[in-house]
Amino acid sequence: MRIKFSKIKNLLLAVSLLVLLLLSVWGMGREDDREQRGEAAPFCLYYKQAGVGQRIKGFWSEGILYFCMPGYMQTENAVLETGRRQRLVFAAGNGDGAGDRRLEFGGGDTLAGIACGQVYRVRSGEDGEGTDIPVMFLRGSAIPTIRLATASGTMDYIYKQKGNFESGYMQVIDAAGRTECLAGMDRLSGRGNTSWDGEKKSFAIKLDRAEDVLGMGAAKSWVLYSNYYDGAYIRNQLGFELAQAGGIAYSGEARFAELYINDEYMGLYQIMEKVQAGKNRVEIGDNYLLEIDYRERAAEEEDYIMLSNDQPIVIHAPAKDRDVEGVQLFFDRFGSRMEAGDVPVDQMDLTSFAKMFIMEDILQDMDFGYTSHFMSLDLERGILSDGPVWDMDNTLGRGLGKEAKPLYPVAFDLNYNNLSRWYARLYGREEFRRMVSREYREHFRPLLEQMAGGGAGERVQAIRESIVMDQKRFTGARSVFMGTASLEEHVCYLENYLADKLEVMDASYTQAAAENWEGISFPALERQESSFDEEVQGMGEEEGAGIPGIRGYVLRLRFPFFLLVMCIGGMILWKKSKDYML
Repeated sequence: MRIKFSKIKNLLLAVSLLVLLLLSVWGMGREDDREQRGEAAPFCLYYKQAGVGQRIKGFWSEGILYFCMPGYMQTENAVLETGRRQRLVFAAGNGDGAGDRRLEFGGGDTLAGIACGQVYRVRSGEDGEGTDIPVMFLRGSAIPTIRLATASGTMDYIYKQKGNFESGYMQVIDAAGRTECLAGMDRLSGRGNTSWDGEKKSFAIKLDRAEDVLGMGAAKSWVLYSNYYDGAYIRNQLGFELAQAGGIAYSGEARFAELYINDEYMGLYQIMEKVQAGKNRVEIGDNYLLEIDYRERAAEEEDYIMLSNDQPIVIHAPAKDRDVEGVQLFFDRFGSRMEAGDVPVDQMDLTSFAKMFIMEDILQDMDFGYTSHFMSLDLERGILSDGPVWDMDNTLGRGLGKEAKPLYPVAFDLNYNNLSRWYARLYGREEFRRMVSREYREHFRPLLEQMAGGGAGERVQAIRESIVMDQKRFTGARSVFMGTASLEEHVCYLENYLADKLEVMDASYTQAAAENWEGISFPALERQESSFDEEVQGMGEEEGAGIPGIRGYVLRLRFPFFLLVMCIGGMILWKKSKDYML
């Protein structure tokens, strides 16, 4: 028996060591992949735009070294920086030498003659000899460029934890290549919740002085939004356009831009106005800027109040002299009247609620009534206003079949969702239904029809080259629900949703529907036990299982986990072998 166990023990030990070796090799390979983000490149690009020198590093993606240039930049204006005296031989052809088109450059030469979108085999060395490296140059769309630089020259500290930040500077360059502003950055930090776990992250910027960025008004605080979970890239843009067309007060603006940080291409982003009280933003003076949010997030804020079912409303403004008890008392009375069926229209800006009702009906946001819903309160007059909109990348259809539903805001999770219950109570009043119908047809419908009739596709086409670059930089799934879909499939799905929604809303918002609506029955309002549990359960098993942040977290831990298991297994086997030898 001792001989047999010895053989089994040796076999298990050998297998364990082999697996450990393979995991170690795999892990080192992954490190090599991570290191191939420009450092291993034989050159980088340098160019001068309006007298200001700029540098672009390359990045590796699927075995090719990419250099992504702004739309205003031409290859003949890009200078090669090699770091030492060497020759670079670019060859394009079938690879067998026959018919190859060869171009030779030295450090300081421009890339005249190099075409974008063409794979070149590049050899480097003092004599132009060496191993072939596949290289491709891409140029973006005619959109602005934002260049950031951190004080440390890296993003390591910021990526370590979302709350970490660094100072630095920001340069904004318009689509023609002219520098629009150059400002110091007090802080650059990460932002977002689930989105922070994605490969492509969003950022928050606070400048050292107010700057008018791309015509959106002077302010210090800005958001760089990644749109990582929107496979069509334009849902936020469509949402902001609809809100502005509909006349929703203080609707934010956004501009697409190529983002470079510390000379590295970071992808296609939108720079957005932050929802905050103040000049050129939500101009409500000393009134209260409020946000319905998850309990976990509200707990991190300075002040918030709780509704009757323990759903929080965060107080973002004013900055000082807040009457938190007064806000709580207002909502206690407001909610009680709503629950009793006595709709407090005397305490509401009804037009703002009608406009936001239509907006939420168009969006069909899965977070509706739980997070990122802003309101303002004039506590002195006792008037509550709805809006503005925010965070619309996961709206307008998500790939779950025919999604357009009639009157989405009045039937969304009525057991828990205070906002949905308020909207349903309001829609029970004929004068409000007439107001909604009028606002929809006069202000929202024309643009919705244009978007559904090909306008969404036109907006994507305007940034298509930049999307191509972004997809090379980030190759993972862009949608929780349509992870394997192409850009064309995402756009087609979005336009189909908009067309379906247009048809459904046209039928819902008629005069006859306003006059003959039978209403809904109200379930008892249930207390909110855990907003995180509700978020996952509301998505369903299939949807919850596909959250990229969770998946990414597991993938990041798999190597150290397996390494730990194998080490423990090896120690147990070694201990067992010693016991039997004794």
